[in-house]
Amino acid sequence: MAGCQIDTKGFSRRIKNHIVGPEHRFAIVVPAEFAGICLKEVSSLEIKDPESSEAGIEFSGRLKDAYLCNLWLRSPSRVLCRLAPFRAGVSEELFYKVSQIPWELWLNPEIPLDIEAHVEYSRISHEGRVAEVIADSIQRCLQEKGAVCPPCGAPRSDEAEVKQKILVRLEENHCLISLDMSGRNLHQRGYRLRHTGAPLRETLAAAILSRSDWNGNEPIVDGMCGSGTFAIEAALMSRRIAPGAGRDFLFQRWPSFQKETWEYLLRKAKDDSLLRTPGTIIGIDIDEEAVGVSAENAGRAGVGADIEWKKMDFFDFNPRDVGIKEGLIVLNPPYGVRMGAGGVSLYEKIGAHLRRNFKGWKYAVLARSRLEASAMSTGRVRLWSVRHGGMNIAVALGKVLS
Repeated sequence: MAGCQIDTKGFSRRIKNHIVGPEHRFAIVVPAEFAGICLKEVSSLEIKDPESSEAGIEFSGRLKDAYLCNLWLRSPSRVLCRLAPFRAGVSEELFYKVSQIPWELWLNPEIPLDIEAHVEYSRISHEGRVAEVIADSIQRCLQEKGAVCPPCGAPRSDEAEVKQKILVRLEENHCLISLDMSGRNLHQRGYRLRHTGAPLRETLAAAILSRSDWNGNEPIVDGMCGSGTFAIEAALMSRRIAPGAGRDFLFQRWPSFQKETWEYLLRKAKDDSLLRTPGTIIGIDIDEEAVGVSAENAGRAGVGADIEWKKMDFFDFNPRDVGIKEGLIVLNPPYGVRMGAGGVSLYEKIGAHLRRNFKGWKYAVLARSRLEASAMSTGRVRLWSVRHGGMNIAVALGKVLS
């Protein structure tokens, strides 16, 4: 029980009876546009009855199931553990009911608390007041039980410091408290220590690969690889490597952490992975530094030998020159670029290159707008709107006609 001041047989028994043994309600936070992809991922873990919710996906299960979600899910942002909901119409009632939660079984006293409250249509209308009452109630609860109280109200600007996020939703006088299990956002796999420019989130890359109908065995070319995220995520998916295997999680520092269970899940994930990718994966960039950064990131991800990196202009690349058949081409071009004095857009040039050299290939191309994406003129295309870098972008998905 790392960091916990209480270490008695009675405490361990209470952990088993109240935290480890019973089922809990869990929420997987995922953007709405990824929810369908995430639901398929959760179902593949044989978790019973996952269902869509306002947060993303929810299910009932034991801690081991939530460990699995943190370890294996590629598209969501984080995993939350829901505590039992209750009604609270006034501050005194909120204080009392929060104090009845066995916080000493949930919280590591060495990790500062970060309480975020969201209030709608409730008698206690001030979010700051709700967060203050909950912090005071947790402190009183722990003091009365002789437990050490975590510090509260640490500045959120300190991103390097791990915090126990407690999310509170008070809606129509009904309170729902959730504990973050993940810590750092799940897109932070642990391999991208360097990047070039505005990096593509790993969760977005994985979701696009899933949405593109790539089967994991077909060749894949990342034509403007940047930091290599598309190619690396493809290699992880193709080799069935768990995306969370190379990082740590907040739940590992909880008093209830089941180390043996977690180590078993890691061993099983390693045993179930493939030694090499079944298909060819190529990453291309015109910038030498980008190619070097991509190769470093791939090495940290454990897939360095699975990806062939090429420093060259994508528009000089022809898959027939390297002897690969139809697969998937993914592109994350610089947005808004125009080519030459004639004003031909980058997307028109991409479309022409695809029609000339990638007939029969599936494609996934990111664009700043639907208008840019449509400039490729590659025939029938599906446009998928997603968030990236704080703005809405379009992902063009289709197949280059033979």
